[in-house]
Amino acid sequence: MANAISETDPPQESKAALFLPNVGDLLFVGVCQLLLFMRPTFIFSDGSTGWHLATGFKILADHAIPHQDFLSYTFPGKDWVAYEWLSDLFMAGLVHLGGLNLLAVIVTISLASLTLALYQKVREGGSNFLLALFFSTVGLLTAAIHWLVRPHIFTFWGVYLFTTRLEAFYSGKRSFKWLAAWLLPYMVLWVNCHPAFLLAFAITGLYLLIVLLRGITADNQSLRQGKLKQAGQLALLLMLLLLVSLANPYGLTLYHYIGEYLHGTSILAQTDEFKPPNFLLNFHAYCLAILMAFASVGLCFGRNKLSLPALALTIIFAYLALSAVRHMPLFVIVVLPVLGILYSGFQFNAAKTPALLKSFVAGAQGFDAEEKKSNMHLLPWLYSIIIIIIALATPQQGPEAMLKAGFDDKLAPSKTLDYIAAHKLPAVGGFNFDNWGGLIRYKLGMPVYIDDRADFYGEKFYGEYGIICETRPGWHQLLELRKINWILFPKDSGLIKQLKERKDWSTACEDEAATLMVKITKN
Repeated sequence: MANAISETDPPQESKAALFLPNVGDLLFVGVCQLLLFMRPTFIFSDGSTGWHLATGFKILADHAIPHQDFLSYTFPGKDWVAYEWLSDLFMAGLVHLGGLNLLAVIVTISLASLTLALYQKVREGGSNFLLALFFSTVGLLTAAIHWLVRPHIFTFWGVYLFTTRLEAFYSGKRSFKWLAAWLLPYMVLWVNCHPAFLLAFAITGLYLLIVLLRGITADNQSLRQGKLKQAGQLALLLMLLLLVSLANPYGLTLYHYIGEYLHGTSILAQTDEFKPPNFLLNFHAYCLAILMAFASVGLCFGRNKLSLPALALTIIFAYLALSAVRHMPLFVIVVLPVLGILYSGFQFNAAKTPALLKSFVAGAQGFDAEEKKSNMHLLPWLYSIIIIIIALATPQQGPEAMLKAGFDDKLAPSKTLDYIAAHKLPAVGGFNFDNWGGLIRYKLGMPVYIDDRADFYGEKFYGEYGIICETRPGWHQLLELRKINWILFPKDSGLIKQLKERKDWSTACEDEAATLMVKITKN
């Protein structure tokens, strides 16, 4: 019969399951709801976003990539490599189209999509949906410590793509052409968006080294030939990655500039995101400890073994996460697929559970099988389209707006910036908190004393800045030397407290985050 259903066709219930949302889809929506409606200022909690936006708008206005500094008045015209220029341009373009709301929506969709992709990887590894949900939730809570509107989002996706694609190639599931088609185009994007593109070389090099060692030490002739062929392909990939990385406005100068940045260890050591996680006081660090504990147990008792590259990457990124909080999301990206493999042998068994839980476990078994078929992800697509339309329709924030994304007045200056603009305080002679420098430049369009580009100002200048911040001996003399007439700093800082005790400084304005002090001039 023409209308007969083939024996090989899946039942209608299974076809329907393809279009239903799975747990990962719900995680996607949950992340979006959290970042866009419950905590709309969370991803704007770092003032660095300001100078990235200012740079992007500069490129839009000049139709050129900057090669000299324009953000500060202390080093005007100094050579500067804007190595995140493309991400800055993307960010400014989104704000131009739909305000901070659209920028927040696109960044949030990117983070939520990564969460969904990691959940899917845990499920593909063989873990049941409850463990996949648990690992993904703990993972997103760990990674959220560095969920910010900044270019490192391109590094998040870069680490995900390189680790998962190289693993698929290593295991023989994918061809070299497929691997190159994914990684080479992304490298062109990554090298122009974030300096951590160097991780691409490290990850690829690690796979090359392990494949080469396996080929050299293999007893089986067929295995030896296969691995040596893979090693040759990975060596070719590494050379191609280096070649396409030169598709940036600065060429080899980019590598020199990044090298100089990494040598500025004394400056980096003072930056919060480069400090080790605090396991005594930080919730995100607790979640990191949970993931590490489950990974350790899984390595000891898991039924399935990891590939050698996956094991090596897990150890390396665990070390990086313990050395600096900014690396914690990268560890999450590497370890979640690993956990899916390590816990793939853990399955529900209704026969061995207490009578009170039998119905729940039996239901969970059925749901687990059906949920794994739901891979169309229509809900995330539909949700994304809706919130993008909302952002484009209501680009401006306000009490009545559905989206209220933007900088948090409790963490960043607000009324004090209005005061500076209204009273036309001159840029030259101003002294500001470094993390607010970019925000001042973006909102007021004026060059600043300093921002948080640790790679740009140098150790001597940062050292002087530190003396003033901490009011160490000679701090006020440095203010006099620099001819500082107004200061914008956190209201509870030691510097503001010291200035308030002096008769030659007065409080001009305060808001929830900042105090603006002005120098009293003698007539």
